[in-house]
Parts: sequence; structure tokens; C-alpha cells
Amino acid sequence: MTTILAIQGDGFAVVGTDTRISLLDDDGSAYQIATLGGGTSKIAVNGKFLLGAAGDLRAINILHHSFQPPTPAPSLRGKRLDAFITTKFIPSLRACFEEHGYVNSDKAAKATHGSELLAVVNGSIYVIDSDYSWMNDTSGIYGLGTGSAFALGALHVMPKTKKQTPTSAKQNILKALAVAARFDPGTGSPFQTFIQEHNVGKKRPE
Repeated sequence: MTTILAIQGDGFAVVGTDTRISLLDDDGSAYQIATLGGGTSKIAVNGKFLLGAAGDLRAINILHHSFQPPTPAPSLRGKRLDAFITTKFIPSLRACFEEHGYVNSDKAAKATHGSELLAVVNGSIYVIDSDYSWMNDTSGIYGLGTGSAFALGALHVMPKTKKQTPTSAKQNILKALAVAARFDPGTGSPFQTFIQEHNVGKKRPE
């Protein structure tokens, strides 16, 4: 129960997330709602990466505290960065998840996990599915989690500016997260945003 949004800009990426966690009762018929605390976020600032997870809280625990991602050269962009994600980052991520027991219990589907992941590096956004495949979208707009359909709809109808900036992208994400929180019970404030600018290599919570 989550909403994570990301906007790909020219040389930057902005990511936003809610902080609500929803826990199913034993019979699966209802869920309890709480707010993440203790400095925990659904987005981990880890090395050169911003890493987010929609799905199991276990995934974000590992991304925060156990995963040590490989470091790409700052010059990697485009196909060279795609190759790094495919051949270096994802095998390292999979090995970490498996080391910590975060794998599908079905042996026939061992190379899967229970979440949808977002990775931002060198100012570029990647969505990583439960089978460790990755994709990016030519629209430059990404959404994960139960409230993502509401938030993506809100983003798509917002007035378009001639040139998107990190500030305008952040404002749009916050507005869209508020829409998701209005209609999805699994999404709630406070909201957090993160900006990664490739040219200066900054990653900061806002």
C-alpha cells in the first residue's frame, strides 16, 4: 500500500513518496494503517542511488540497511548506463535479496521477489519488476503502488510548462500525491521528495 512517483527531467530526476504503511489482518479482510517513523522512508538514499520499493516493507529495509550497490562512472548515460543496470546493478541486487531470504518461496520462481522497485542513478530512472527485468518510459513519468493510477492521472492533466525544472517537478509530484491520498486509503501524508541532479551529483531529501 504505497504511492511512489518519479519525473524524469533533462539531467535530473525527482522522486516523491507517501509515508503510510498498511498491514493486513491475519484473515486478509482488513488492514491497519500506520505512518513510517524513525527516519525511515520508502526511498533509500544509498551510494549514488535513490532506491524505492512498493510492496513488501522487507524490501525497503534491505535497500536501506544491507544493500551495497555497485558504483557507476559518472559519465555513464544512455545505453552504457542501461548495460550497467543489467549486468552489474541487478545481479548485485538479486544476490543481496537472496542472501537475506527475500525470495519467492516457490523454487521454480526463485528469481523473483515481492515488490516493484524504482532505481535512480546518474539522473536516470529505472523501474525494476519482481522478476528483475527493468524498463523506462518515454513519457518520463513513473508511478508505483496502490495509489499510482490516481497520481499518474493527476500528473497527466496538470498544465505543461515549456521547460520542466526540479522545482516544478517537485511541486507537481506533491500535488499528485495529495490526489492519491484523497482516493486511495493506502496512501497518506506526510509526503517526501528527493531530487537527483546528474550534472552536480547531488541527492537530497526535500
